[in-house]
Parts: sequence; structure tokens; C-alpha cells
Amino acid sequence: MLTVWEAIKVRRSIRKFAPDDVPDEMIEQMLEAARLAPSGSNRQPWRFLVVRDKEDRKALCRICLDQKFIEEAPVVIVCFGDLERYSPEARLKRRQEFVESGVLETLSGRFADPQVRAAIDSAPTPSRQQLITPVISNTYIAIEHMVLMATALGLGTCWVGAGSGEINRYFGLGDNLVTVAVVPVGYPAGKYPSQRPRVSMEEILVKPQDSDKAE
Repeated sequence: MLTVWEAIKVRRSIRKFAPDDVPDEMIEQMLEAARLAPSGSNRQPWRFLVVRDKEDRKALCRICLDQKFIEEAPVVIVCFGDLERYSPEARLKRRQEFVESGVLETLSGRFADPQVRAAIDSAPTPSRQQLITPVISNTYIAIEHMVLMATALGLGTCWVGAGSGEINRYFGLGDNLVTVAVVPVGYPAGKYPSQRPRVSMEEILVKPQDSDKAE
């Protein structure tokens, strides 16, 4: 198995898959890597649907703008964010876990103030629109864990955007699940893609402007 650094360097978006099946054990390792991902306030909103059925993969292909590699991959994982993980009940459960795991002892700043935490806990539940960003952002972290684990195992994946509610309707899922991405999984076939250009280190580093600093 590749190291994390090796997997990061060789990961590519794979759009051509061999017909070979992917063992359940490998899919379970990918899902376990996702399960262990970090999330804000430990909400863990990610949910995954593992699709192997040919007709279901064909339907996902159609929904995702007829990208054929989705149907051709032996496994497709549909990734959702669960809005119910931000309900008042879920919020209180996560807070109790903070207490039991000792996280409260590590908090600093205003988060260390019990009155501030109580105010946060008693605040109204944000609207669906307000929750979309944190739900998707946290789910992205888990997906990247999953994708890197797949690479380490010698599998190929491709992130496919899928914000349509049509997937929920097709599988009979509730609207509490926000479709975040569709990830086809399989053994890469054909020529392995080369690395696409990446911006330089100098371009991604931001330097403070002395003239704008507050006195």
C-alpha cells in the first residue's frame, strides 16, 4: 500500500476503468478512511451509498450528464451530507461527547467560556440554506480521505459534481441528504493520466501587506 505522501502525488482523476470487480474489503477500507475524517464540532455529516447494480450505475450516468465512465466503473459511491446532523438533538449529543472525551479541556479563547458555549447551544437551528456550506465542506474532507485511500490501494476514482435532487428521488432518499458528489471506483485502464499543471508554491502563499496592518 502507498504511503499518504505517495498517494497524494500519484492520485489522478480516472475516467477509464477495467471491468474487474473491486473487492468489498477495499470499499470498506475506503469508507473507514472517510468515517475517520475530522469535521467541525464533530458533526460527521457524511453519508455514502455504494452502488454496484448495473442499472443503477446506468441511471447515475444519465443523471450526471451521460459521462460514460460512471456507468463503466464497477462501483460508484454517491456521497451525501446529512442536514439532520445539525439538529438540536444532534448538537446536544455532540456537546456531551465533547465533555466525555475531554475536548472541553483543550478549548481556548471565547470557546472556553461556559456562557459562550451555552449561548451557542441554545441558538436556533440554522436554515437549510445556511447549513449547505458547512455540510458540503465537512463532507468534502471525508471524500478526500476516501479518494486517497483508494489511490493507496491501487484503485482509481474521479470526483463528479452531483448537486441534483434527482439522485435522491431515484433511490427514494429524503431531502435531508444533500448530494455532494458521485465517485466512480475501479482499477484504472489504459494510459495512466499525467499530472495536470499545478501553480507554484510562490503563487499559493499569501504575504501580509505591512501598510495595511493595524497599529
